[in-house]
Amino acid sequence: MTVTKDGSIIDSEGKVIFFSTERFINDICLGDCCFICGVKPSEREFNNEHILSKWLLRRYSLFDRTITLPNGATVRYGQYTVSCCKECNSLMGEVIERPISQVVRKGRYAINDFASKDYGLKMFVWMGLIFLKTHLKDRTFRFHRDTRNGKELIADDYDWESLHHIHSVIRRFYTGCFVEKEAIGSFFTIPVKPQASPDRFDFGKLYQAQTMLLRLDDTAMLVVFDDAGCAMRYLCQTFERITGPVSEIQLHEIMAELAFLNLQLKERPQFCTEYDTVNDTCRIIGIRPKQLERNHDPQLRGKLMLEALRQFLPHMSVPNYTQEEVLEGIKSGNFSFLFNDDGEFITDGFTPYQPT
Repeated sequence: MTVTKDGSIIDSEGKVIFFSTERFINDICLGDCCFICGVKPSEREFNNEHILSKWLLRRYSLFDRTITLPNGATVRYGQYTVSCCKECNSLMGEVIERPISQVVRKGRYAINDFASKDYGLKMFVWMGLIFLKTHLKDRTFRFHRDTRNGKELIADDYDWESLHHIHSVIRRFYTGCFVEKEAIGSFFTIPVKPQASPDRFDFGKLYQAQTMLLRLDDTAMLVVFDDAGCAMRYLCQTFERITGPVSEIQLHEIMAELAFLNLQLKERPQFCTEYDTVNDTCRIIGIRPKQLERNHDPQLRGKLMLEALRQFLPHMSVPNYTQEEVLEGIKSGNFSFLFNDDGEFITDGFTPYQPT
């Protein structure tokens, strides 16, 4: 292996094993190179990679469904793609998408079993790919739907450096780097019951907290990409009180809670890639804080809850509360759809009413 001036690592065959932060930002985030191998469009054939793979779109009839962008605009999942080289697109389909699609078809227990192996690394990589691709795609969307208000892009304010660790880990299927457990963020699965809609699919993310959920039928997966598992350690006691499948709204509250715990860490985990130039090997490591401490800002929790629940808020119905009271409670950071005032798990959940 050799180390370039910018700190990237190249193996004896010319493959980029590690992108330095500088090269990641310039070539991948601000440039047009393949986000896996780093090759330029002039050097190899490129095609479009669906952010959510075609098998997911087919299974959940999503081609004509839409995803809401950070600016409130919508785009159809079938058109929700990013460009990458044809070789890497095929490789991702073979080593990532095909095995996971086979597991998902077998149902909840197969998903749980698959996710429990290798400390959830394969699912972490798969979800990390989706998370990264959504933000790369935002480079193509204008922030203002009316161009008279400005020509800024949604991604103009993104902190690309914060996505560097995710990029390093999700490339492991290409680089062969060993990923230590501490380099993986909080990850778990949870059973979900359908509520108020026939949907069997759900996708949500909170960018600044690097937190994401993906629901497939009656199973949901939640992940924090940059906390080295710290948020999950705080959430363990909360999980002990969840005595059954969660509703759609409760699932989104859990995502917000994970995001909140991650952002409130007083000391951040550190990540790095170590390499052995003699044996051409590398590993990605994570260093957790020696003492786990966090802040507590209820208003931050409120902001995260509002963002996580925005699809439900227009049609929210909670017994004994007006919509205004629910909204104010959420903003304060003290409202919960998971537990009642006695701290007991709410088994019947809250149902967003259907607009007439």
